[in-house]
Amino acid sequence: MNKDLLFALIQNPNLIPGIYNYCDGWCDKCSFNSNCLNYKMMDEGVPELKESDSEASTAMDNLDEMFQLSMELLRQAAKDLGMEFPDTQEDFDPEIEDEKDNLIFKSQIMVQADQYSELVDDWFANFESSLFIGSSSLKELLDFQDLEDMSDCQKEIFSASEKIHWYQFIIPSKLFRSLRSKVNTEETANEFYEHDSVASAKVALLSIDNSIDAWTCFMKYFPKAEDEMLPILLLLSGLRNLVDIVFPESKDFIRPGFDI
Repeated sequence: MNKDLLFALIQNPNLIPGIYNYCDGWCDKCSFNSNCLNYKMMDEGVPELKESDSEASTAMDNLDEMFQLSMELLRQAAKDLGMEFPDTQEDFDPEIEDEKDNLIFKSQIMVQADQYSELVDDWFANFESSLFIGSSSLKELLDFQDLEDMSDCQKEIFSASEKIHWYQFIIPSKLFRSLRSKVNTEETANEFYEHDSVASAKVALLSIDNSIDAWTCFMKYFPKAEDEMLPILLLLSGLRNLVDIVFPESKDFIRPGFDI
């Protein structure tokens, strides 16, 4: 993709500016694909890494171009919001930045978010083969059955499982981004970082809510494993309260397209 194609795509009047900055990245489940510039860029074709050195080199060049175009989109998004996009600092020190990241990873929010992801893996490892829906185990349902062949309750369970697995990594990812932007806001007082911090926390909150709903569905269908699911739900609930405390403005943040 080149700049000419990018700016041709931008001219689409149906696009919602910056909508891709406020989403959970689940394009297959999104009803706003036709309004998303990022999706249209991806739809034009993300370069694949090939086996030969020359093809791989070309693909990497294309990826670099995609990165540069993405940076231009971020700058444009900041401009649309009436904000100044933060430039790379000349005194940027990778070691200092790594130290900041490490402190964030050790924060209570990130510790709980990572703990949740681990609990999800542990729960499925322990119960996926021992819980049954009719004559099929949960593992068989998730791995082998065609959606069209499922009963209504099986479809509900399958959907809940998809949400759990998708959001178990979106939650820590969005929370890290939110915390990192919060640190950058405190250091630079840049409005774009503050905006990004609140918006990312909003997506994390919604991901937590969707996960709680999915686990509640599991509890309805798998009461025998309720005792093992309760700690997971309590952890998610506690994490949600913590995010509310650290990012009090996030729950009221209005995401263009999604919330209006």
